[in-house]
Amino acid sequence: RNSKVFHQLIMVFLLRLRTSQGMKRLLFRDDSCTLEDLMLQIKDLTGISPVDQKLVKTDPIKNKSIPIDVRDVRMPIHKISLNKGDLIHLKESQNVRAKTNHKPKKKPESKVEQPVKKGPHMTFKAFVKISGKPTIPNYEDFLFQPNRQRSVSSYAPNVHWKLQRYRHTDIISFPDPMVLQKFYRNSLPELKQGMSRIGIMFGRYVEDVNPLVKQNVTDDLKRQKKWDFDANGVRGDVYAIYEPPQEAQKNGARFLTDPRQEVVQILAEEMGLEAIGLAICKVKAKEDPKGFQTFLTGAELLQLARLQSVFRDQDGFSRFGCVLIEQAELIEPRAFAASDICVALEGSNLLDTVEGHPFKLRCKIPEGVRASDMPQFYIPKDNDMSGGTHQAKEKIKTGDPFPIDFLTVKIIVGQGRGLHGLMKHIEFPLNGTLKDLKGYMERHSGETFHQKFSDFNLILNLPDFFEDEKDKECAVEIAACIGKRLEFPPELCEKLDIWFVKKSLF
Repeated sequence: RNSKVFHQLIMVFLLRLRTSQGMKRLLFRDDSCTLEDLMLQIKDLTGISPVDQKLVKTDPIKNKSIPIDVRDVRMPIHKISLNKGDLIHLKESQNVRAKTNHKPKKKPESKVEQPVKKGPHMTFKAFVKISGKPTIPNYEDFLFQPNRQRSVSSYAPNVHWKLQRYRHTDIISFPDPMVLQKFYRNSLPELKQGMSRIGIMFGRYVEDVNPLVKQNVTDDLKRQKKWDFDANGVRGDVYAIYEPPQEAQKNGARFLTDPRQEVVQILAEEMGLEAIGLAICKVKAKEDPKGFQTFLTGAELLQLARLQSVFRDQDGFSRFGCVLIEQAELIEPRAFAASDICVALEGSNLLDTVEGHPFKLRCKIPEGVRASDMPQFYIPKDNDMSGGTHQAKEKIKTGDPFPIDFLTVKIIVGQGRGLHGLMKHIEFPLNGTLKDLKGYMERHSGETFHQKFSDFNLILNLPDFFEDEKDKECAVEIAACIGKRLEFPPELCEKLDIWFVKKSLF
């Protein structure tokens, strides 16, 4: 914990600010920052002097507004009951609005029905209730049928610049942030060389219940929400990150053959865990001058799409996601998923990377397919400086590069409140030896067997340490006890005592 990189926080302290100019984000290193830091950051974002600022916080439980006392600007944030993710309202007087030239929004007339404003992504349950289960085309059915008759329905569906309206996983949570910090420290050698490192996140999917579901029925204009029928989403709790053999590369690391793949899968299932996402750590890239994303490269998006096609349900949908960590002064994790149309295009081998343009892809023509049968891609015009938010589109030629923003789905990432990590320790090396095991046991000599073996990498190394087949069965039993948070039975403790004496580890 005294290492040089520990001061770089993986989880930042974030507050949301609602103003007449729209929603803003306030970022701090932790909750020890003062009220003065808060007000100065609001000034930088809105141009409103701290003297004219009137801050109000919302109590979601009691559903009422509480003014924030700003007389003592040296008071830390946590002493005014501001928690991570809380919403703050900036009240502006008419004089302040006149100074900043921000016209207040006119309230719509009650007689005229206004169109409902839709968010970027809704829960999959809500989308199915409104529009039914989405149908994802299989492009191989359109491209590899040599004897089909020509008709309008026989051509491959075109691909338009449009964000996916739903997401299969809404939140990726880390009950123990040390899991992410350990992965970041392991990635430092690759980061120094400008490379990236990847890992597989193991955890559990749970239903994320919204405590304000009964109150969250109207939008900002007091109109009834017609699209958010089900506020509950899907949350993925990450308890460990496994780093298999890999080849570090600049635009996306590549997995190598893993001799432990079957063992890892068996032990993870015994612990009640499954692969729920891909973890990526790399150097932060420069921002795009036209506003397009520079987080996921084209190679990383294709890798994510392939993994989603592997970890999918019987209906062909996948909740597999990705958490991205970029090396910067203030580290803020981001989470994404490949859209269903991206998974379909990659599964039909229609997408490829572009040399010299790491954050773009191109449509390629598979062998045996005519160019006239290929789907058409419609993307923003070349002079569009809005990052693709404008509606103007143009058709591109097959093989031309295009941005990949519309093929990604954003996921919320954070630290779950009230959740506890599954592993007590996150320190055993990935490829440990008996010497490492002896030192590990000496450091934790005063703990019970359950506490000692509560380390993900240690459990994965147990089959290599146990030589006899009977002893290897102990590894499966240990994994089951750790996953269920149960103490080891006396028979298992007796077997471990005999094995430790046999290996002179005591």
